[in-house]
Amino acid sequence: MKTTARFSGPILWIGLVAPLLLSACGTVAPIAVNAPRGFDGHSEAWAASQRQAGSGLFTNESFDLGPYRVAEVRRDLASSQSSLSLGPLSWGKTADGFSFQLQGPQERVQGRCERREGETRLPVWGNQIPLQASFGLKCDCQGPQTHAQLELASASSWQIEDAWLPERVQLRVNGQSLTGRPFDLMGDTSEDGRAFVGFRFDSAGGPAAAVGLFSPGQVWLHDNLPASQRAAVSCALAGLLLHAGS
Repeated sequence: MKTTARFSGPILWIGLVAPLLLSACGTVAPIAVNAPRGFDGHSEAWAASQRQAGSGLFTNESFDLGPYRVAEVRRDLASSQSSLSLGPLSWGKTADGFSFQLQGPQERVQGRCERREGETRLPVWGNQIPLQASFGLKCDCQGPQTHAQLELASASSWQIEDAWLPERVQLRVNGQSLTGRPFDLMGDTSEDGRAFVGFRFDSAGGPAAAVGLFSPGQVWLHDNLPASQRAAVSCALAGLLLHAGS
């Protein structure tokens, strides 16, 4: 019987293969990631800079993202944990969140992300075997005139291999839906989800935005993406970077 890992921050980095590389001063060292197909030469590309390693109460998690500053990061919003046992089965649920602000030259966007995880376990010969697991991340970014929502969701059972890959990745901007797909180190869409390094988001008109999750993180905004939506989209992708680094 093969068990699977939950799709969460630490497990995500295991799925991404490479560990975080830290410099001597405690900042995150960059790892090169190719632009997703269709973005190279047709988008603005910003690598996160001035980003410190780690997260938590005493860590300054602010960083720069092109013309924006991700600041005022506050963790553990509405944190909760619950469990229930019935016979040999046990259920557990956890929830937490964080808020932050994307500060731009012309506007500020307020971001908030909530993460929920659940798992059903069965004891077998002294070991807790996960039977089912679920994961959900929702980031909401509200600006003066734009609104973006990012959602990742996964539900798995022990029969499914690589169950940490989200089954649903979606970004909505002012009511418009952008379909999310993982991409690999070479920039190709990762159909089976193995060793993906980020997500790309496409509208009906083609590529729109993408985010690379390798430290310290990178964002691509395609020329197709309207200027009025760029701050809110950058905020949503920054929320995903903050989650991955938690």
